[in-house]
Amino acid sequence: GQNPATPTGASTPAPAAPTPALAAMVNGEAILLDDYQQEIARYELAQASLGLDPTQQGDYRAAVLESQIQQKVLEQAAAQAGFAVSDEEVNAKIDEVKAARGGDEAFGNWLLANLYTLDQFRAALRGQMLSARLIEQMAAAVPTTAEHVHARHILVGDEAAANDLLAQLAAGGDFAGLASANSLDTSTRFAGGALGWFPRGLLPVREVEDAAFNLQPGELSGVVRSSLGFHIVQTLERDPARELSADTRLLLQQQTVEQWLQEQTSRANIQRIASP
Repeated sequence: GQNPATPTGASTPAPAAPTPALAAMVNGEAILLDDYQQEIARYELAQASLGLDPTQQGDYRAAVLESQIQQKVLEQAAAQAGFAVSDEEVNAKIDEVKAARGGDEAFGNWLLANLYTLDQFRAALRGQMLSARLIEQMAAAVPTTAEHVHARHILVGDEAAANDLLAQLAAGGDFAGLASANSLDTSTRFAGGALGWFPRGLLPVREVEDAAFNLQPGELSGVVRSSLGFHIVQTLERDPARELSADTRLLLQQQTVEQWLQEQTSRANIQRIASP
């Protein structure tokens, strides 16, 4: 007879779809291993087209994953801030790309050459458009004026030489003349050590920048140590709200976005699963 433990008419359950392999998780959102590997392949193709060997560029596979993680962090933050990109906007951008590539056939060939399906390209484009809106908002918030100082410095290789110059300056020595004769900073020595006007965040040597902003007009610093050597800094003028040049504001905007992205990435719940 029939086995009563086996219900009549029972169907064999469909096998579960395989779980896709992951490269990383970012705040609970997946970066698929396939997407990561495709992005590596695109990077290698781009480098080859420039005649470069990616294997000579350090751990580029890890750098590709970090770039994908940062893009995911940007997209998540943009969505949380209320930004959205409509299908119509994505389609309009795709039409622009098609026109720039020379029509449907040329665009299709470009997608193939760059390892994209149309859906993959559409998703990547939507993410870039979404994150661009957040970046634009952050950049626009950087003010057009900022506190500036007008300063100069002398750089020498040892502390004893710096102390000797300080003594000469205290005795009435000419700063510009001493800078021209002694400074190791070839970019400023022939201008008497002049650094010009600058806001915070512009000088490559933070210790010199900090010293300049801590001085009042006419004041000399003590010996300021940096990775380059030993500096003497003098602030000549201060302006609490000087207009930023276009180039300086652009640099500060880039710094603002980079710092924000570093902070957000460090706070995010990230699991890096793929081994480069």
